Amino acid sequence: MSAFEAVDEHELTNQTNSVASYGNMFRNNQTNVFSQEVKLESRNPHARFHWEVGMYYSRARMAQNFWYDSSDRPGTTPLNETSYRQNQQNFNQYVQLSYRILPKLTLIGAISHESDDRQMLNVVSADYDLNTGARTHVQNFGNSGALTNQFAGRVGAQYQFNPSVMGYVMFSRGFKPGGFSANITQQASQLKPFKAEQVLTYEGGFKTMLFNRRLRFNAAGFYYDYRDQQLLGTILVPPYGVLGGYVNAPRSNIYGAEFDMEAHPFHGLVLTQNFGYQNGSYSQFQSLNRSATTAQFASTGVWSPVNTNYNGYNMGLANLTLSGAATYTWSMFHDYKMTFDVDYNYRGAQTQPQHIGDGGIYRAPAYFLVNSFLTFAAPKQHWSVSVYGQNLADRRYWLSGGTQATFYGVMPGLPRFVGAKMNVTY
Repeated sequence: MSAFEAVDEHELTNQTNSVASYGNMFRNNQTNVFSQEVKLESRNPHARFHWEVGMYYSRARMAQNFWYDSSDRPGTTPLNETSYRQNQQNFNQYVQLSYRILPKLTLIGAISHESDDRQMLNVVSADYDLNTGARTHVQNFGNSGALTNQFAGRVGAQYQFNPSVMGYVMFSRGFKPGGFSANITQQASQLKPFKAEQVLTYEGGFKTMLFNRRLRFNAAGFYYDYRDQQLLGTILVPPYGVLGGYVNAPRSNIYGAEFDMEAHPFHGLVLTQNFGYQNGSYSQFQSLNRSATTAQFASTGVWSPVNTNYNGYNMGLANLTLSGAATYTWSMFHDYKMTFDVDYNYRGAQTQPQHIGDGGIYRAPAYFLVNSFLTFAAPKQHWSVSVYGQNLADRRYWLSGGTQATFYGVMPGLPRFVGAKMNVTY
């Protein structure tokens, strides 16, 4: 398999939700990715022994410009540009095996090796005079590199209790390569790469198909043990102050449970329900305290770091997520069908990693949404017409909370929306 993809992206973000230029970011990104994969596997997936081997290679070339406009914010450089190129190569080799040692017991194993090489080239930071357009302060930070060589894999077992019930346990080791945070580069220390992330996962659960396939019910529990978890945290960059940047938490963990259900009580009616619970905390993590650092600057007028030991702090994840739907389809006029749907989703309160332990506006409260649609379709003629409504309860909700962050802003949710659409397939 061979693939090529090119992206030309231009994005303007108003990070303070204000008409004034306190922290507007314009990002200009041109990227192309070429990848190839070769895979060889045994022909019969139902055989007692099944194997799969393969290799994957990708090469990415990227050119980025970040324009940061804080011209209405006193005490900062009004306009800054950070530009650079980034090259990346990734080479992965993998083997996956499964062996049915007993009629109902199958052992599963896999191992992979990945080499990820990233270079940031010709990193240049420039300030601009808004009256003349001239560059007033140019810094060339040269090149930086990050190389990751890691093994990953998993071992596990699944047991087929009967044709309708299967249980499994799985132990895995995974990782995520390291990289860079390069926006608004003012100091060479900002280009120090963050480390690769590693995780040990423990999972167990079961999958069922009951009542003559009218009910599917799956459930699982999991525990993730992280080393150097990558977080979009906080860094201090005078004179701009506290900004977003990736950091590593040396030790952390997440645990939880989930289940999904799909039921067909009678012909035409489908009920679905998904449930997820998770909770996470930091075992070892010391980082810049965004709120305390900002408060200190407000009282002294000087930017200096205030660090906090976050050992034992909760990650602020959305503990509970729920979603479900009821969909009913019936025939009309022999060749036509009508479908009516009501669905909902719920997300618990959540705090962004940059505001560990903070409440108030920094903890986005829980929200509950209800949606619906009605579709009239002609399957044989390959067309359908739908009317739909989103957020029918007219809820207003926060997707995230915080200001002056690279990727997170203050974003209110959408109010009620209704519409119609027509689909035609050929």
